Amino acid sequence: MAEAQAKLDEERLRIADLEVKSPISGVVNKTLIDQGEYVSAGQPILMMHDPSKLWVEANVKETDIGELRRGQPVAISVDAFPDRHFSGHVAIIGRAATSQFALLPDPNPSGNFTKITQRLPVRIYIDDGPTELIGPGMMVEVDIDVAHTRSEKDEQSKTGTAG
Repeated sequence: MAEAQAKLDEERLRIADLEVKSPISGVVNKTLIDQGEYVSAGQPILMMHDPSKLWVEANVKETDIGELRRGQPVAISVDAFPDRHFSGHVAIIGRAATSQFALLPDPNPSGNFTKITQRLPVRIYIDDGPTELIGPGMMVEVDIDVAHTRSEKDEQSKTGTAG
Protein backbone atom coordinates (compact mmCIF):
# COMPACT_ATOMS: atom_id res chain seq x y z
CA MET A 1 0.00 0.00 0.00
CA ALA A 2 2.78 2.44 0.89
CA GLU A 3 4.52 1.64 -2.40
CA ALA A 4 1.35 2.42 -4.38
CA GLN A 5 0.93 5.70 -2.48
CA ALA A 6 4.55 6.63 -3.24
CA LYS A 7 4.01 5.94 -6.95
CA LEU A 8 0.82 8.00 -6.90
CA ASP A 9 2.59 10.91 -5.19
CA GLU A 10 5.44 10.66 -7.70
CA GLU A 11 2.99 10.71 -10.62
CA ARG A 12 1.17 13.74 -9.17
CA LEU A 13 4.49 15.56 -8.84
CA ARG A 14 5.41 14.68 -12.44
CA ILE A 15 2.05 15.97 -13.69
CA ALA A 16 2.40 19.17 -11.64
CA ASP A 17 5.79 19.73 -13.28
CA LEU A 18 4.11 19.53 -16.70
CA GLU A 19 1.85 22.50 -15.99
CA VAL A 20 2.91 25.74 -17.66
CA LYS A 21 2.21 28.90 -15.68
CA SER A 22 2.69 32.51 -16.69
CA PRO A 23 3.49 35.43 -14.38
CA ILE A 24 1.11 37.62 -16.42
CA SER A 25 -2.43 37.36 -17.65
CA GLY A 26 -1.89 37.62 -21.37
CA VAL A 27 -2.72 36.49 -24.88
CA VAL A 28 -0.87 33.60 -26.51
CA ASN A 29 0.32 34.76 -29.94
CA LYS A 30 2.09 31.63 -31.11
CA THR A 31 2.87 28.16 -29.84
CA LEU A 32 6.34 26.91 -30.70
CA ILE A 33 5.81 23.21 -29.94
CA ASP A 34 3.26 20.52 -30.76
CA GLN A 35 1.19 18.53 -28.29
CA GLY A 36 3.11 15.55 -26.95
CA GLU A 37 6.49 17.00 -27.92
CA TYR A 38 9.30 16.80 -25.37
CA VAL A 39 10.93 20.06 -24.31
CA SER A 40 14.09 20.98 -22.47
CA ALA A 41 14.34 23.23 -19.45
CA GLY A 42 14.45 26.85 -20.59
CA GLN A 43 13.22 26.07 -24.12
CA PRO A 44 10.70 28.64 -25.41
CA ILE A 45 7.33 26.99 -25.93
CA LEU A 46 5.11 29.95 -26.74
CA MET A 47 5.03 33.69 -27.36
CA MET A 48 2.53 35.90 -25.57
CA HIS A 49 1.85 39.53 -24.76
CA ASP A 50 0.02 41.48 -22.08
CA PRO A 51 -2.64 43.63 -23.80
CA SER A 52 -2.75 46.00 -20.83
CA LYS A 53 0.88 47.00 -21.40
CA LEU A 54 1.01 47.80 -25.10
CA TRP A 55 3.26 50.45 -26.57
CA VAL A 56 4.16 51.80 -29.99
CA GLU A 57 7.66 52.44 -31.25
CA ALA A 58 7.72 55.31 -33.74
CA ASN A 59 10.84 56.19 -35.71
CA VAL A 60 11.00 59.99 -35.68
CA LYS A 61 13.26 62.07 -37.91
CA GLU A 62 16.21 63.56 -36.06
CA THR A 63 15.19 66.98 -37.37
CA ASP A 64 11.90 66.66 -35.44
CA ILE A 65 13.22 65.12 -32.24
CA GLY A 66 13.82 68.53 -30.62
CA GLU A 67 10.07 69.13 -30.63
CA LEU A 68 9.36 66.08 -28.46
CA ARG A 69 8.98 65.94 -24.70
CA ARG A 70 8.05 63.10 -22.37
CA GLY A 71 4.34 63.12 -21.60
CA GLN A 72 3.32 64.80 -24.86
CA PRO A 73 -0.10 63.65 -26.08
CA VAL A 74 -0.21 61.35 -29.10
CA ALA A 75 -3.14 60.41 -31.34
CA ILE A 76 -2.82 56.84 -32.61
CA SER A 77 -4.67 55.24 -35.50
CA VAL A 78 -4.39 51.57 -36.41
CA ASP A 79 -4.47 50.56 -40.07
CA ALA A 80 -6.68 47.55 -39.26
CA PHE A 81 -9.32 49.76 -37.58
CA PRO A 82 -9.49 53.07 -39.49
CA ASP A 83 -12.62 54.26 -37.66
CA ARG A 84 -11.16 53.75 -34.18
CA HIS A 85 -8.75 56.13 -32.49
CA PHE A 86 -6.51 55.67 -29.50
CA SER A 87 -4.66 58.14 -27.33
CA GLY A 88 -1.25 57.83 -25.81
CA HIS A 89 1.74 59.80 -24.62
CA VAL A 90 5.46 60.00 -25.36
CA ALA A 91 7.23 57.87 -22.77
CA ILE A 92 10.83 57.41 -23.94
CA ILE A 93 12.80 59.38 -26.52
CA GLY A 94 15.69 57.36 -27.92
CA ARG A 95 19.12 58.94 -28.21
CA ALA A 96 20.68 56.66 -30.84
CA ALA A 97 19.65 56.45 -34.49
CA THR A 98 17.95 53.21 -35.47
CA SER A 99 20.58 52.66 -38.19
CA GLN A 100 23.20 52.19 -35.45
CA PHE A 101 21.48 48.96 -34.44
CA ALA A 102 20.98 47.54 -37.94
CA LEU A 103 22.18 43.96 -38.39
CA LEU A 104 23.74 44.81 -41.73
CA PRO A 105 25.65 48.10 -41.81
CA ASP A 106 25.37 50.33 -44.86
CA PRO A 107 28.38 49.62 -47.06
CA ASN A 108 30.13 52.67 -48.47
CA PRO A 109 33.11 51.41 -50.49
CA SER A 110 33.48 54.62 -52.52
CA GLY A 111 34.16 56.77 -49.47
CA ASN A 112 31.62 59.35 -50.67
CA PHE A 113 29.46 60.85 -47.96
CA THR A 114 25.74 61.24 -48.48
CA LYS A 115 23.90 62.90 -45.64
CA ILE A 116 20.70 61.07 -44.84
CA THR A 117 18.31 62.21 -42.12
CA GLN A 118 18.39 59.55 -39.43
CA ARG A 119 15.49 58.37 -37.33
CA LEU A 120 15.37 57.89 -33.58
CA PRO A 121 13.07 55.47 -31.76
CA VAL A 122 10.33 57.01 -29.61
CA ARG A 123 8.28 54.79 -27.32
CA ILE A 124 4.64 55.78 -26.94
CA TYR A 125 2.43 54.23 -24.28
CA ILE A 126 -1.22 53.70 -25.17
CA ASP A 127 -3.40 55.36 -22.52
CA ASP A 128 -6.89 54.20 -23.34
CA GLY A 129 -9.13 52.56 -25.87
CA PRO A 130 -9.87 48.93 -26.65
CA THR A 131 -6.26 47.73 -26.51
CA GLU A 132 -7.40 44.14 -26.97
CA LEU A 133 -7.86 45.06 -30.64
CA ILE A 134 -4.20 45.96 -31.03
CA GLY A 135 -1.51 43.31 -31.28
CA PRO A 136 2.27 43.33 -31.50
CA GLY A 137 3.55 44.14 -34.98
CA MET A 138 0.40 45.88 -36.23
CA MET A 139 0.95 48.99 -38.33
CA VAL A 140 -0.11 52.27 -36.77
CA GLU A 141 0.17 55.97 -37.50
CA VAL A 142 0.97 58.43 -34.76
CA ASP A 143 0.33 62.15 -34.57
CA ILE A 144 2.42 63.71 -31.82
CA ASP A 145 1.08 67.03 -30.56
CA VAL A 146 4.10 69.36 -30.79
CA ALA A 147 2.07 72.60 -30.90
CA HIS A 148 2.49 73.35 -27.21
CA THR A 149 6.23 72.60 -27.43
CA ARG A 150 6.58 75.18 -30.19
CA SER A 151 4.54 77.74 -28.25
CA GLU A 152 6.71 77.14 -25.15
CA LYS A 153 9.84 77.73 -27.25
CA ASP A 154 8.34 80.88 -28.78
CA GLU A 155 7.40 82.14 -25.31
CA GLN A 156 10.92 81.45 -24.00
CA SER A 157 12.50 83.29 -26.92
CA LYS A 158 10.16 86.26 -26.40
CA THR A 159 10.87 86.54 -22.70
CA GLY A 160 14.51 85.48 -22.89
CA THR A 161 14.23 82.94 -20.07
CA ALA A 162 15.92 79.57 -20.10
CA GLY A 163 14.19 76.41 -18.89
